[in-house]
Amino acid sequence: MKVHGLARAILVGAVGVALGSLPAAAQTVTFSTTGAFSGACSGTSCVWNNFTLSFTPVGSNSFFSGSLVDLGSFNTQCDGCTPAIVQAFPSGVMFTLTVNQTNPSTGNNTFVGNVSGSLSFNPSFSSLIWTPAPNAFNIGTASYALVTDNTGNFNIAPPTGDANPNASVVKAFVTTTPEPSTVALMATGMFGLIPLARRRRK
Repeated sequence: MKVHGLARAILVGAVGVALGSLPAAAQTVTFSTTGAFSGACSGTSCVWNNFTLSFTPVGSNSFFSGSLVDLGSFNTQCDGCTPAIVQAFPSGVMFTLTVNQTNPSTGNNTFVGNVSGSLSFNPSFSSLIWTPAPNAFNIGTASYALVTDNTGNFNIAPPTGDANPNASVVKAFVTTTPEPSTVALMATGMFGLIPLARRRRK
């Protein structure tokens, strides 16, 4: 009889914990992005000499917490470029990447930074970087952390051929933290195991 009571108590506690952890494990994040240059360039692209740097955003997508996601891509292109000539990017150009979130809560936040460096074609070469700040932010319970190099920069690849754009995808890790109601439900499941421990000692 005691064994059956023990099994029942374990089952009740386990179900409570499972139900409490399920919303956190299955939490999804839904967002889209926009991007714009400002300063010497404006809008979604920057043209200098024969080079073009543009940004392609992503539409609304849903991902599970803990996913590595795409926030859009920088694209470099060369139209009629002269081989082996290095072209410096215009000074004073800023780029703003905006994340527009609709789930688990509605809101937006931005990564903003300077674009600097140079490009060349044939041979293809790039020292072009975007220096975003901050590298991570929160929108409600969702956290977005950019993937950058060890100096905090995002490297932009050169065009691979004349009139052939080359994309550099901006990626980020997206995670969520459980809301208070989820934590409370998990605690309820754990409390279901307390009577079991007391009876077991008797």
